[in-house]
Amino acid sequence: MDTEQVWSATVDRLRARIDSGDLAPGSRLPAERVLCEELGISRGSLRQALRVLDSIGYVQIRAGSGTYVREQQEQPLRTWFTEHDQLVEKLFDLRATVEPTLAERLARHATAKTVSRLEDNVAEMAKAAEDGDMLHVIAADAEFHRVIAQNAGNDDVAGLLRSVLALVGEERRAALRLPGQIRKAVADHRAILDAIRRSDPAAARELTLKHLVDAKTYAHDYAAHPEPR
Repeated sequence: MDTEQVWSATVDRLRARIDSGDLAPGSRLPAERVLCEELGISRGSLRQALRVLDSIGYVQIRAGSGTYVREQQEQPLRTWFTEHDQLVEKLFDLRATVEPTLAERLARHATAKTVSRLEDNVAEMAKAAEDGDMLHVIAADAEFHRVIAQNAGNDDVAGLLRSVLALVGEERRAALRLPGQIRKAVADHRAILDAIRRSDPAAARELTLKHLVDAKTYAHDYAAHPEPR
């Protein structure tokens, strides 16, 4: 079994334990060493699986404390956005303050390796979208933004963004369920990648900002308008 299959299977196993109540909301997951032994996997595969679960809102990774199970509340999509509208707006505003700068910086000095990682990520997200695999769509979306932050060359700003992104698992999962948003997200990521690939900092900044502002506006408008009768 290759590395992707291992962490993907691990995600499914941990999600099943969370959904069944075996891992209760608010509880801390066992230590990495214990989980690796229980699941028969490497620490690297476990960390990738936990990062995916964090990105889709199943767990929260708290630096220096551990990984905790999030409360899972399955609400109608419009209801969720109505109840969380201010939180979503603040999170998008925080991201819009930080992420365009990181994309701009990366476009100035992106290595071939980083560009290749982003290309693979966009292809993975597009394939997952075609397959209707929401788990991998959401995980790929999170990874795209993480790779940019990790390689932008500003550790302080990247650290701030990591703190912000740690809050957006549930928001990301809800936002990508909005009608048409997956297709738009894939197209936006392709455009941002193209700007980084051709070393165009201004375009990378502008496209990243537009991507986030458009998503925030769509989420707000979706919450503000009642379902048609």
